[in-house]
Amino acid sequence: MNKLFCKSFLYLFLSLLSTSNFAFPKHDMSLFQTGNPSALLSGVTEGSMTFHELKSKGNFGLGTFNGIQGEMVALNGKFYQIGQYGKTISVPPDWKTPWVQLVTFSPTSFNKLNNINHLAELKEKLYAKFSNKNIPYAIVIKGHFNSLDMRSRTPRKSLEIKNIHEDTYQAKDISGTLVGFRFPEYLLNIAVPGFHFHFISDDKKLSGHVLNLTSNHLEYAFNQINSITFNFPRTDNYQQTNIKAPTMETYHKAQM
Repeated sequence: MNKLFCKSFLYLFLSLLSTSNFAFPKHDMSLFQTGNPSALLSGVTEGSMTFHELKSKGNFGLGTFNGIQGEMVALNGKFYQIGQYGKTISVPPDWKTPWVQLVTFSPTSFNKLNNINHLAELKEKLYAKFSNKNIPYAIVIKGHFNSLDMRSRTPRKSLEIKNIHEDTYQAKDISGTLVGFRFPEYLLNIAVPGFHFHFISDDKKLSGHVLNLTSNHLEYAFNQINSITFNFPRTDNYQQTNIKAPTMETYHKAQM
């Protein structure tokens, strides 16, 4: 009788766990970050972490390289450099970075977005779907783009420079992926506020920081970021520079 009761109780318990109300919570997504935009804007463009070290920190993200040698996009565990006019190469493991954001992100289901006529429209539609607008999100968007306006960073000692010249270029009728994050404005001291997307083509030959886009059909997935782990660069430049808190105006001037 006791054995039968125990078996019945175990069956009921396992059945309850299989329902949505009693399911174990999903693993919280944590973001790993080395460096920060505040430091970049203050002239700290040299970091100490290598991309070999970053390999274990996440499979999806954004960043740059020492000396602002282009921008970085990470997808499916591989790192790529966005070079001049979007020329794309795999990142050597010994390269270093002053700033990178990475998460472990492997979405299994996607939702649809149709008839996107501007990047601002895409941002508006995504923002409306966030259940908690006061925390960061990791966002992946896949599909065919009718047009993409993009930018690549030119090497320099600081992001905060007057009369900034960046290489801008356009791609048409191209398939690929947007890798991005969205941070609320109150976190502007530690991350780029708002939406931030980098594109990489399916053939991994073209990439860029996204300025605008159009598309008839896209698929997207996003996940909440529930915690952030910081790594501070171990360089003399970082230790000795007077790093100042940025404002929204600072970000706009630096074309972030």
